[in-house]
Amino acid sequence: MANNKFYKTTNTNVLKIYRFLKTAQSNGTDYSTVGEIARGTGLHKWTVSRTLDIWMSSMVEMIIPEELEDVGLKLKLVKLSNNNLSEEQVLRLLKIRLY
Repeated sequence: MANNKFYKTTNTNVLKIYRFLKTAQSNGTDYSTVGEIARGTGLHKWTVSRTLDIWMSSMVEMIIPEELEDVGLKLKLVKLSNNNLSEEQVLRLLKIRLY
């Protein structure tokens, strides 16, 4: 059996990112970049990107525009797939993700 666990700050990071994306969508922003999320949450871009990819993939929609990738830019656009989730539900999904 694999040793499935996360860093002690993963829950906090997931909630920071979720709150940022929920606020952004309620303010009319459709998609946010990893850089915008990092600035808004105070987290490093790498931490945001990795948290989105590993722990939040079931909660968000991510787009990487191929047109920009063709010219050497890798831009990840992110939005919540369901912004009606409570923070308790987000944490429950995170725990389910572990198993």
